[in-house]
Amino acid sequence: MNNGKVNWTGNFPAVVTPFAKDGAIDDKKFVENIELLVSEGADGVIVSGSNGESWALESNERLHLFKLAVAAVGKKVPVLGGTGGIITKRVIELTQAAKAAGCVGAMIMPPYYAMVNRKEVAAHYKAISDAAKLPILLYNSPGATGVNITADICEELAQIEYVVAIKQSVPDFIEFENTLMRCGEMIRVFTGNSGKRGFAAGLLGCAGFVSSEDPHVMGRDGIELWDLCVAGKVAEARTRQMTILAMKNLVGKFGTAPAGMKAAMNLLGRPGGHVRAPLLDLTTAEIDQLAAGLSALGLLGAKLAAAE
Repeated sequence: MNNGKVNWTGNFPAVVTPFAKDGAIDDKKFVENIELLVSEGADGVIVSGSNGESWALESNERLHLFKLAVAAVGKKVPVLGGTGGIITKRVIELTQAAKAAGCVGAMIMPPYYAMVNRKEVAAHYKAISDAAKLPILLYNSPGATGVNITADICEELAQIEYVVAIKQSVPDFIEFENTLMRCGEMIRVFTGNSGKRGFAAGLLGCAGFVSSEDPHVMGRDGIELWDLCVAGKVAEARTRQMTILAMKNLVGKFGTAPAGMKAAMNLLGRPGGHVRAPLLDLTTAEIDQLAAGLSALGLLGAKLAAAE
């Protein structure tokens, strides 16, 4: 339970991991991206989440990225490390390493693929909490893990000492509302999918967004949706959400996430880099279509005009 352990709030981008064409991590672009997002208003950053292709990273690579992020922005905003995995012992080890590297929290999904039951999910998180003693942001993405942290399960997990927050990415918005209603006084409830529902979640009083395409493609314009919601600028926030949604729908047409997002970043002069196999970069034809779509939305043309 949080009990004042953290006061995380705002827009926390789940940062991409830029790779070179040969699959090597591009340290320079990784740091540039994090520094850019923070300069544009990000309230925290999460390293090695799904958006960062965590499943394609070795544990030592994830730890390397944690250290780079902490060195770059750790004194300005909270840095959380994505340490989730299947084997509890390995997740404990990586979470302890993230803590030693300076991460102030860990984002952890339930064990995936193993089809664990509710009792096993609770035991997994309690073991990590007891051993690492690092604030945990639960990550519920049932489509990716096969496990759904519903509101009642979240309420149970919120009793674990170092479970302090949740990224609730369940597609059912009513389930998100139930999580906020039942757990919002115990832990910090963030929404995933802010490109689709940040406006609604922000007006409901969530703690913040764990965002993906919005900040990476739209920069400050994507990040400040949270600020508009908090300030009660409803009309402006609604308009911004519609623009972000149009962008997200466009990017989602191309490749396997985050390939389309990285391609959009590259087109906009942002440090996206390449994806790592088994994902494939967009083809030239797909990039041309994406560029046309970004131009139609006024995003690519605005970027080019600003650069002139």
